[in-house]
Amino acid sequence: MTSLRADAERNRRLILEAAAEAFAERGLDAGMAEIARRAGVGNATVFRRFPTKEALFEAILEDRLAELGSAAERAAEEADPFEALVVFLEAGAAMQARDRGLFQATEHHVLEHPEILEKHRCVVEAVEPLVARAQEAGVLRDDVTTTDVLALMKASVAGLPPLPGVREDGWRRFLSLFLDGMRPGAATPLPVPAVSFDDVAAALHDYA
Repeated sequence: MTSLRADAERNRRLILEAAAEAFAERGLDAGMAEIARRAGVGNATVFRRFPTKEALFEAILEDRLAELGSAAERAAEEADPFEALVVFLEAGAAMQARDRGLFQATEHHVLEHPEILEKHRCVVEAVEPLVARAQEAGVLRDDVTTTDVLALMKASVAGLPPLPGVREDGWRRFLSLFLDGMRPGAATPLPVPAVSFDDVAAALHDYA
């Protein structure tokens, strides 16, 4: 029995590792058969653990979002409040630039699966203290919200999306421009109010 449990756990780990690689390289187009091949297991073994590709992808996504949350927590250790934001944004943008699956999950995939947006809440909660500390220190404009910060991170990658043959660090140029715009000295009144995380979650719930 112990050996069977050990084999099952080993197969699960192999499947998750293979799926993470496949989704990172091919995005949501990666198929279950390809993942099984990469893992060195049969299709039936994959489907026993993960009945659908969406279930497998969500398991990978939870790990990726936990990594983003951890990146925010590590960034909070920076002494300079603005540099803490920079460290987090660079880590998050780099992660999305090399992982097409994560990039797609933070884009159109949430329209079909609003529950995926809710999984992002841990990231929002980890980034909020970074935003508040930078604003209290007077190095981040007062009207910037956590949602703004995460949207700009996404936009910096979307400006040159992760595609084979396209340099992965192109986002750095766009992010640098966005960072300058978040400094108080560059601030001009924003034309529309901020959209909160809960606003987006409610809209997607109605959409679905």
